[in-house]
Amino acid sequence: MLQQILTSKSGDHSTAPSGAGIVGALTPQDEITLKTDIDRMYCMSRRGLWGLLIFLVFSAMAYYFRNCTLGSILSGDVVAQLGPAPSVILVNIVFGASTVSSLLIIAGRIYNEFRPSNTWTHLDFRVFLYLLYFISGSLNDYFNVVFISGLVVLGLQHCNVWNYYTRAIEIRLNKFESCERGVSDK
Repeated sequence: MLQQILTSKSGDHSTAPSGAGIVGALTPQDEITLKTDIDRMYCMSRRGLWGLLIFLVFSAMAYYFRNCTLGSILSGDVVAQLGPAPSVILVNIVFGASTVSSLLIIAGRIYNEFRPSNTWTHLDFRVFLYLLYFISGSLNDYFNVVFISGLVVLGLQHCNVWNYYTRAIEIRLNKFESCERGVSDK
């Protein structure tokens, strides 16, 4: 993929000619490092999509078990040893606090153009909320809300990740092109 971009951006040649004595030229080792760095950033830019895909898989599992309760899966003795289920009000408070804080953190990082936070953390919170509602016995009532909020949070996180790494890739490609032009002009 990188080879196509470099070929289309810089004409017929995709590698800078070696010219160690010319100012602004990339050495072959620097060029390999730059290409490897750009390929790594392409992989990083897709992390948000992986988070969305994994969330959809967990959502399908939660949808399948939405009418079940912990008491229907485990024996009565095990449920008695675990103690009472958490209150739905407390789960709603955790849900609201985690959703609002996630949205604020992501929006702040987008606005200030900071490095994106970890997608897996946001994914873990969303899956944990499914688990909490399942344990409290109210997953059927709150499935849609958790699903929609998860799509919003993880979608916004993906936009943050994709925008950040796209800008970083453009900066690297501009650096690569300017070094090539510096060599070809002389």
